[in-house]
Amino acid sequence: MNLVVLGATGGTGRLVVEQALAAGHTVTALVRSPEKLTLRNPNLHVIAGQATDPSAVSRALDGADALISTLGGTGSVISDATQAIVDAAPRAGVSRVVVLSSFLVERDRFDPVTRLLTGLAMGSMIKDKSAGEKALRQSDLDWTIVYASGLTDGPAGGPVVVLTDGSRWSLSHRIARADVAAWLVQAATSPQTSRRAVSITGGTRTKENLQSEAARHV
Repeated sequence: MNLVVLGATGGTGRLVVEQALAAGHTVTALVRSPEKLTLRNPNLHVIAGQATDPSAVSRALDGADALISTLGGTGSVISDATQAIVDAAPRAGVSRVVVLSSFLVERDRFDPVTRLLTGLAMGSMIKDKSAGEKALRQSDLDWTIVYASGLTDGPAGGPVVVLTDGSRWSLSHRIARADVAAWLVQAATSPQTSRRAVSITGGTRTKENLQSEAARHV
């Protein structure tokens, strides 16, 4: 598949690019600063442009099968970029869109005190992401919104836990960026999470998992 990645120079976005290429996909990365993406691969195409610019997103989507966004930012970056996707994707004939969000946006999964504290500390980010997700949900696109818990730079291969309806978030929940990246690539290439929001975090590593991870680093 030809996958477009927004946020490809970020911590999780780089891993999405790497894992998609390793899986045999073609990747088009739309980035503001191409020099920051040092990975070289014949199946990687880098386009300079703003993810908030519908014309730039349209160029990146030419010939694409799906789009993965791991964008972060301040102000209205997420809502503006999402609107650019909603505008550009139908014109490019692309419907599959997978967006990485934050567990902080799922306000109903927190206890009242945590909801209050995170709202005070991260209110502008939550508002921006929520606005973008509302536009995506109201579109005709085949979207998936992935709410990931706190991200770590730990090794891949840990168990990924999908929260069930009614489950609570905790600020102690953590998941490796590499595992999130693998989940995003799988979601973009599968219809199983079509027009769904999915909440993921890392599970407890077993003794066998830890031994396997250690063996990979020998």
